[in-house]
Amino acid sequence: MSFLMDNLPIFLIAIPLLMAPITILTKGSPGLQKVIDIVVGFGLLCLSALLITTVWKHGIIAYDVGEFGKYGIVIVADLLGAGMVVLNCLIGFLGLVYSYDYIEDKSLNQTYHSLYNLMLAGINGIFLTGDIFNMFVFFEIMLLSSAALIVSNENSKVTKISDKMEATMKYLVLNILGGNVMLIAVTSLYASIGSLNMADITLKIRVLAEAGAVPWHLYAVGLLFIIVFGGKAAMFPLHYWLPDVHPTAPSPISAMLSGVIIKIGAYGILRVLFMMFAPFQAVYGPVILFMALVTLGLGATSAIGQTDVKRMLAYSSVSQIGYVFLGFGMAAMANAAGEAEAATLILGASVVYLINHALAKSMLFLTSGGIIHTAETRDMRQMGGMVSKAPMMGVAFLVGAMSIGGVPPMGGFISKFLLFDAGLRSQFYMPIGIALIFAVFTLFYMFRGWMLIFWGERDPQYGEYSHHKLSPLIVAPVLILAAIVLILGLYPEPVVQLSQTIANQIIDPQPYIDAVMVRVIR
Repeated sequence: MSFLMDNLPIFLIAIPLLMAPITILTKGSPGLQKVIDIVVGFGLLCLSALLITTVWKHGIIAYDVGEFGKYGIVIVADLLGAGMVVLNCLIGFLGLVYSYDYIEDKSLNQTYHSLYNLMLAGINGIFLTGDIFNMFVFFEIMLLSSAALIVSNENSKVTKISDKMEATMKYLVLNILGGNVMLIAVTSLYASIGSLNMADITLKIRVLAEAGAVPWHLYAVGLLFIIVFGGKAAMFPLHYWLPDVHPTAPSPISAMLSGVIIKIGAYGILRVLFMMFAPFQAVYGPVILFMALVTLGLGATSAIGQTDVKRMLAYSSVSQIGYVFLGFGMAAMANAAGEAEAATLILGASVVYLINHALAKSMLFLTSGGIIHTAETRDMRQMGGMVSKAPMMGVAFLVGAMSIGGVPPMGGFISKFLLFDAGLRSQFYMPIGIALIFAVFTLFYMFRGWMLIFWGERDPQYGEYSHHKLSPLIVAPVLILAAIVLILGLYPEPVVQLSQTIANQIIDPQPYIDAVMVRVIR
C-alpha cells in the first residue's frame, strides 16, 4: 500500500501508457481486450479518487520523475490538477463502457482501445505535470490519439467517412499550428527565464515584476500561451474546429472532447493567468473578459440556428466555455485591483461551472448517440415523438437541457447563480447583463432541441424509428451522468467547497510553489 501511495501520481499516467501496447497485442482476443481495458479504466477512476482524497487531506504532492533534481521533471498534484484527473477518468471510463456497443467491432478491436488509453494518459499528464515543456509533450500525445479516434466508425452509418476526414484535418491543422506556437512560447520563456519548471518560472517572473524589470517580450510570450490554450478551449476566434468535429466524431469521443479536452484549455489559462504570469493580470484580464463575452454570445446565437443535434450541442459547448472564461476574466481583473477575496469567490464559481458543464455536456453527447442510433439521422427536423421510443434518452436529455439552461434543481442552475452573484458583487454589471441575455438564448435552443426530438410525432415520410433497442452499455453511462448532474444540483455543497478551496490555491499559488521548490529530492 505504501508503494502505491508513494507513486500514486505517476501511476495515473504510466498505467494507460502501458495499456496502449498491451491492448494492441491482445487484439486477437477481443473479449480479453475488453476485460483488460474495462478493469484498467475502473482502476484509473479509483486511483484518481484516491489521489484527490490524499491531496485534500495531506496537501499538494510533488513527485520527481528520475533523478534530475530540483529543476528537473516533476509531477505535481494539487486540488485543481487532481480534480481534473477525476473528471477525465470518470468521463473516460463511462465513455469506454458506452463505446463497447456504439463503436463498430472492427474499429473497436483493432486500434480503439490503444488510442483511447493514449488519450487518457496524455490528458492526465497535462493535468499533473509541473513542467511546461512536458505539458507540450502530453498535448501532442493527446492530440494525435484523439484525432485518430475521431475517424473511428460507429455501428450507425449516419456519418460519411469523407466528413470525418475533413473534420479531423481541421482539428489536426489547427492544433498542430497551436503546438508550434506553444513550442515557440516555451522556448522563448526558457531563453528569458532559464527554467521550464512552472513553480520556478512563477517565482522568477514575480521577482522581475517586483523589481520593475520585466522585459517587454514576456508579455508577448504570455499572450502566445493564452492564444494556444484559448484555441484548445474553442474560444473565439479559434472556435471553428469544434462545430465541425463534434457531428462527425463518435459520441463517446464527442463526450471526451466537450467534457474534458476543451477544459484542458481552461486549465492551461488558469496556470498562465493566475500562476506563471500572475503579475500581468491587469493586462490579460480585460482581453480574456472581452473574448469570453464574444465567445458565449457567438456560441449561443449559432446554436439557435442548428438543425443537427450534435452541431447544436457543439455550439452550446462554445457558448458555455465562454461563461467559464467570463469568470476567469472577472477574477483576474478583481485580483489585479487588489480584491483577492472577490477574485477567489468569482474563480470558485467558475470552477463549479466548469465541473457541471463537463458532466452535463458529456451526458448530452452520449445521449445524442442514443438518439442518432434510434433515428438514424442527426437532423432534428426529421425526428419527433421519440419520448415513447426511447424514454430514458428523453429523461436524460431533459436533465441535460435543464442543467445547461440553468434551470433548478440541476447543477447548472447552481453554477450560473454562483457566477452571476459573484460577478454582481464585484460590480461587473455589464458583463453579467450580457451573459444573462445569452442565458435566455441557451434556454431557448436547448428546450427547442428537446421538443423537436422527443415531442409531437415523427413525419411519416421519414419512416419508423429503428427497432434496435439501446443496450445497457449505452443507457447506463447516460443515466449515471444524469444522476450525478441532478445530485450536484440538489446537494452542491461538496463541489462548491472543493471549488472554493481550488480557487484559494489558484489565487495564492505559494503552497504549490513551496511543495515543488522546498521538498526532499528522492
